[in-house]
Amino acid sequence: MRFDLLGPFNVVHDGRPVVLRGATQRAVLAYLLLRHNEVIATSTLLQAIWADEIPATARKMVQNAVSGLRATLAQRTGAEQAMLLTHAPGYLLRVDSDQVDVSRFRRLAAEGRTAQAGGDVDQAVSAYRDALALWRGPVLADLTETGVVWPELVALEDQRIAVHEDLFGLELDRGHHHEVLTDLRGMAEANPNRERLNAQLMTALYRCGRHVDALEVYRATRASLAEGLGLEPGKELRELERAILQHDETLLTRRPDPAPRPAPEPAAEPAPVAEPLPFTPAPVIALPRSEPVESERKPVVAIGVALAATPDDDPEEAVAVQARLRTVVEEEALAAGAHLPGESGPVVLALFGLPRTDDDDAVHATRTALRIHDRLVTAGIATQIGVDSGDVLVEFTAAGPGQVAGPVLDRCVRSALRAPEGRIRVSDAVREASEPAVVHEASEDSPGWWHAVSVRQHPVAEPADPGGFVGRDHDLDLLNHLLGFVERGGRPHRVTVLGEPGIGKTRLLAEFAETLSEQPRIRVLDAGADVAEAFAVVPGLLPQTASRLRTEGGDSALRAAAGELTAYGPLVVLADDLHRADVETRDAVDRLGEACAGLPVLIVASARPGLLEAEHGERCGTTVSLAPLSDDAVGKLLDKLLPGTARLIRGRQELIGRIGGNPRFAHAYAQEVHGRTTPFPGLGQAMTPPLVRRTLAAQLDNLPATEKSLLKAASLAGDAFTAEDVAAVCGRDTAEIEGTLSRLASLSVLRREDDDAGYTFRRATLRELVYQRIPRATRTALLRRPVPRRVEALA
Repeated sequence: MRFDLLGPFNVVHDGRPVVLRGATQRAVLAYLLLRHNEVIATSTLLQAIWADEIPATARKMVQNAVSGLRATLAQRTGAEQAMLLTHAPGYLLRVDSDQVDVSRFRRLAAEGRTAQAGGDVDQAVSAYRDALALWRGPVLADLTETGVVWPELVALEDQRIAVHEDLFGLELDRGHHHEVLTDLRGMAEANPNRERLNAQLMTALYRCGRHVDALEVYRATRASLAEGLGLEPGKELRELERAILQHDETLLTRRPDPAPRPAPEPAAEPAPVAEPLPFTPAPVIALPRSEPVESERKPVVAIGVALAATPDDDPEEAVAVQARLRTVVEEEALAAGAHLPGESGPVVLALFGLPRTDDDDAVHATRTALRIHDRLVTAGIATQIGVDSGDVLVEFTAAGPGQVAGPVLDRCVRSALRAPEGRIRVSDAVREASEPAVVHEASEDSPGWWHAVSVRQHPVAEPADPGGFVGRDHDLDLLNHLLGFVERGGRPHRVTVLGEPGIGKTRLLAEFAETLSEQPRIRVLDAGADVAEAFAVVPGLLPQTASRLRTEGGDSALRAAAGELTAYGPLVVLADDLHRADVETRDAVDRLGEACAGLPVLIVASARPGLLEAEHGERCGTTVSLAPLSDDAVGKLLDKLLPGTARLIRGRQELIGRIGGNPRFAHAYAQEVHGRTTPFPGLGQAMTPPLVRRTLAAQLDNLPATEKSLLKAASLAGDAFTAEDVAAVCGRDTAEIEGTLSRLASLSVLRREDDDAGYTFRRATLRELVYQRIPRATRTALLRRPVPRRVEALA
């Protein structure tokens, strides 16, 4: 059976059309095919089919349509199981992707981009043309005439245009400007705001000797952007116009048609890298794609690895060495949780920060680069490695990150190719973020760049806190109360302290241990990375018990050790940053309570909130969520961090608002403010410390997708907003939005205002970061909705 969506909707079996009965059946099947092999909630289906007003009998109509579709599909496929399955909270259409022309189109487009990245222009052109040949007209043309308007259809049309742009770009590079001019003009006229298309049309016209027409295209594009979006053309298009006016000779250059060859022939020396034309887009790396969900700007840390030299100019040996290099990079990157977007020419790339940002992505990336370097040196392979950070535009699909694009990919490739042989070239931003865990040395030949040398044996701890212990007396009293409960009851208890990065979890555990150090009868043990070893090295433990722990391990050995350590008083076991521990350590901490049954043992762990979700709260025991410090407590902390801050009074409250109750943020901002000779600048002028940006980015990505999506809409709805304001931006149900906003307020992400003004972001910096995550085109589309006055002012 074949399903054709790229044009009028057709279902074909054995060369004959399959009749679908009723508009609802056609709409249900079409929508499920657009998102096949994905569970679609019934509410989503209803909203898609009846966008304006859902009738009272809508659910029954969908159920009848599904029943009829099951019979039709089962009859045609002969399968024992229906392809259309009920799967809470809705339905799942199980289909081989090759049966759906949309999937074939995406697969061919991805194959074209992969071939293009690998330098096989003929294969790329062939794949792009095969992909575009699947289109028979506007996607689901007959359904759209009935009023169906789905975001998935707009996304597909955008992807079709993007493939056309990629194809035109390759044909222009091959000097085929006469051949593509007619098609290019038609596409550009139909899409007057697509700057890349119009840049390609300008280039084709110029190369055909039609200089005036090329300039007229620029003027028309500029007028369209100004009238429709209130925007000026981008830098690339402006530079292209200037190059045409100056008759720049680089506009006439083109790459020669590649000669067919059985195997790559390496040049005697590296060929010079030609400067790109002004309108050349940033590198795009295509990953295997499924159904698009949304695009997002995201910070990543990229590693690029390249061969330093080709051995003996032997093409077969070069291919073999490159394959070994790629294998090592893939193994180490995947083991570290990185994503592999593919090769960019001779450079193998790995990205940290997809799909979720972590506040120590730079540490993971640099350590991984060092491991890759060491393995390849051992294998006798000389390399050049670059590590850089920056934002990318990512198209997320149901399966994860899809297409990735951004200048940082190009910078990372260039950095790798320019790195000295055997060295790891690191940007200053990556060096600053990874400095606590990695030793660097300055690059002598490239100011502002560094070389990663080695992993520190003992990571640099945060400096001693000059601000002291502020605002956590209640939490400390609670831990002491639980210790008393353990001692009186003579049985173990687990407490897990949860909180965002920098909120003070580690400091609370350290302060708790400090208060107990004055009571010799209470033993305090830092579990560290090896629970059994931590017990074994406690002073006073019998040698035979310590030996059992090291040789046997297991719960019985732990119980014997705990029995000795609790002979005269309770035992406190501290397990800090449990979210960073490996599975074995987590399991050991989880089993500790059972192993110490009947003994006064208090287990105090700290972790980020994601651990509770991962463990489903089953073994976390009592959970203590550290709330942000009050503004008064932050003010007291600033007084200690910045004594004599009278000169900062003008910006003090603003600074407290940016800190948002996070002690680590207070320290970071204090370092920024320290030494200023002028008062702290106003909002929008203040520099956000990189540590704060990394931490907030990780916090944002740890939120569920629904809440994260809603925050994006809220960032467009003004400084203060209600559920109605957010609904006007994103078009979702107001009651659902109110519930999500309330939950975000309970998590201290938002703040509920007391004057019925609705909600505000607890930190202005988080709102800025969320806003920046939204692609500009999406912002424009959302803000052009009819919205309340405050949103119109923002637009």
